Amino acid sequence: MKKLGMMKTILMMGCALALLFAAVPQPVMAANSQMNLTVGTTNDAKAGDTVTVRLVGSNNPGLSTFAARLAYDDSDLEYVGTTWANTISSDSGNIELVSPVTENNQQALNLSAILNKTYSQNETIATVTFKAKNAYTTMPVTLTVREVTDASYNPVTVTTVVDASAGQTQSQSQSQSTSQSQSDSQDDTEYTDDTDDTDDTDSYDDTDDMQDSQSSSGNTHKTSSNKKNNSGNTSKNGNRTDATPKTGAVDLRMVFGAAVIVFLLAAAGCIRFLNKKKE
Repeated sequence: MKKLGMMKTILMMGCALALLFAAVPQPVMAANSQMNLTVGTTNDAKAGDTVTVRLVGSNNPGLSTFAARLAYDDSDLEYVGTTWANTISSDSGNIELVSPVTENNQQALNLSAILNKTYSQNETIATVTFKAKNAYTTMPVTLTVREVTDASYNPVTVTTVVDASAGQTQSQSQSQSTSQSQSDSQDDTEYTDDTDDTDDTDSYDDTDDMQDSQSSSGNTHKTSSNKKNNSGNTSKNGNRTDATPKTGAVDLRMVFGAAVIVFLLAAAGCIRFLNKKKE
């Protein structure tokens, strides 16, 4: 009789524990937020030009931290400085860091921002300025997203693409157009003769036509080459995602519930066995 009463007591305690555990809220794994990051570059630069890389955020879910790595070819580019968005730099509670490093024999900049308030703007987050040491067609830079977190410090999945015009100011656009126009003008320079000799004039006209044709062919080839380079750069830099693992705890209620069910079945079996033995 005493054993039967003890088993009933254990059975009641098991039921009570199951109800108590089910009432306690359990942490679950949070889904990642997503955002887009477009890398604006300065292409077709000449030696001595001031060039920029713009990091333009869109579909911003609201950020608490931002960290990325910008690698560059220091044989073609000389680092000048970094300007953060006014929304970030104007808040004295924010921390912005730019750390020059050398990794795998390549120069790089670690760009980090720890934000005092949730940052939700869709704008140019940071502008990195360089001076071109040599002429180049496609800007020799590579961006890697290191860590981006939302307002709750959960990882944000970032999709990165390259677009040379992204974040470009009006003055930068005009300057690049002027530079390109000057280059085209030099290619299309016309030669004239001070003499009145008709044959010589015809000869120079023929030379002009030939040079214009060659210049046009060269410009077409250059444009095609630029498109291929930009396509390769986009493939190289595009669709990068933050590799930081997801955070959160596994829901243990199902595991504990299964254990409680097994316990109750075992207890019921014991009670039934004792009742038969008593009979």
